[in-house]
Amino acid sequence: MLEQLRELLEALISVFYYNIAVLEHHTDARSRVYPQVAGATVTLISDAVADTFGSWTEIIPINTVDFDYKVIGVSIYGVDAASDYFIQLGYSQVDGTDPVTRQILGEREMRITDVPIAQATELLDFYCRPCPANAELWGRLKTDGGATDEAYITVIVLRHVPLRKFTIEPLKTWPWST
Repeated sequence: MLEQLRELLEALISVFYYNIAVLEHHTDARSRVYPQVAGATVTLISDAVADTFGSWTEIIPINTVDFDYKVIGVSIYGVDAASDYFIQLGYSQVDGTDPVTRQILGEREMRITDVPIAQATELLDFYCRPCPANAELWGRLKTDGGATDEAYITVIVLRHVPLRKFTIEPLKTWPWST
């Protein structure tokens, strides 16, 4: 009995040290910007109907990032009209396939009143679940303007290393269910 307790305690301590290392990684890891060409951005285009998403646009091609990754930021380098910009990101694991509901990572909204943008970039912190290794990252846009507005963006990603043995059961309702 004592031997089993000792083994359990050693296992718990091992998980504890691993999780501390993971948390340090998440606060002190190297990020990467996509697209990887200096000055290049991805153009997201809204639908011509107000508050309606435009088409999905590829941000990171499939088989580009060979580890699980998280989007930690979205930089907006320019827009073509003053409006409320609502950006949604998602992933897919089949080349050229738009994300489905369970693959939507998250959303951010920003009101932009000065065009051109007063700063060179606006950074939106982005908290989301991870994308699987080699997954294709997509983005889409809707605005309140009722025109085909455009936003020129880049994303910032970070390698995701999961914690061990600690899980929180997802809620049963969208968007938190998957």
